[in-house]
Amino acid sequence: MKIIQIDGIRGLVTALFIGVCLFAGFVVFPGLVAMHYWNKYLVNLFMFPMLNLFQGVLLWAIVAISYFILSKKGLAVSFKNTPELSDEELDMILKKSKVSSQMKMMNKIISKSDKFDFSNKKDTKKSSDKTDVPFVSSSFSVKKQDSVEKTDDDKVSNIK
Repeated sequence: MKIIQIDGIRGLVTALFIGVCLFAGFVVFPGLVAMHYWNKYLVNLFMFPMLNLFQGVLLWAIVAISYFILSKKGLAVSFKNTPELSDEELDMILKKSKVSSQMKMMNKIISKSDKFDFSNKKDTKKSSDKTDVPFVSSSFSVKKQDSVEKTDDDKVSNIK
């Protein structure tokens, strides 16, 4: 069941405005168009009587109702309530959406890691050819470690 809540005078004025606009847009304007075309073509060509706005609205109503009666499709707008989800179904949908979002994130990460930049590959080959340094993380640089080892050797040789 749908509930529309209207609060105070401002809500009433807004609801009235919406109702008038809908009535004007779906009833009066097509009636005005029907009256205009009737008076423009049928009065001059076949000497039919002229219509006023009320008669134009009635003409529009006759055309619209005839169309709905003669068409096999019926109304294109239907009003139905959707079935409510149980708590278990809602939890299942939420779990599926969570897994789906995690899978999208993982796929994005994997697709970014699969990309290979050839310009960086050339630079890394040149630097690895110059120095044969194993790829080990260390807080000390390789050159400092070599110098530390040499100074230790020098101290030991001085003692002898």
